[in-house]
Amino acid sequence: MSSQLDREVTPEWRSVGEPNRMQSTPSVASPSVGTVLETVFGLRQKELRTYEAIRADPGASTKALSDRLDRDRSNINRSVTQLEDAGLVTRHRRILDSGGYYYANYAAPTAVLEEVVDEALDQWVTEARSTVADHKWEASRESPTES
Repeated sequence: MSSQLDREVTPEWRSVGEPNRMQSTPSVASPSVGTVLETVFGLRQKELRTYEAIRADPGASTKALSDRLDRDRSNINRSVTQLEDAGLVTRHRRILDSGGYYYANYAAPTAVLEEVVDEALDQWVTEARSTVADHKWEASRESPTES
């Protein structure tokens, strides 16, 4: 036996995939640039802080970044490597007059950055759509965030 309450709670659908509601598109939060970089490239806050430090001081050495961010140089190197793998920064080996060398770190120019992020975002959206399409909604007992 079905109660009136059950009928009110159950949404009615006009056709498959089309909810009966006034709003034509779902409300989606606008992400920050940091959130996009975290999501699309799998970066963490420490990589984003390293990226911002490189943008603020083009050509900064690993030591200078380490001092500025109060992090160990090996951690800075890992962050720079992840940023470099993402195409957001590059490093150039600089020879010192006194002997030895250091790496100067540079953020990608805006035009390159926009192209890299746009391409990665398109790829991420394709992957996200595939993940959702492949998800077994009815067979799964886990929440959507667990899969």
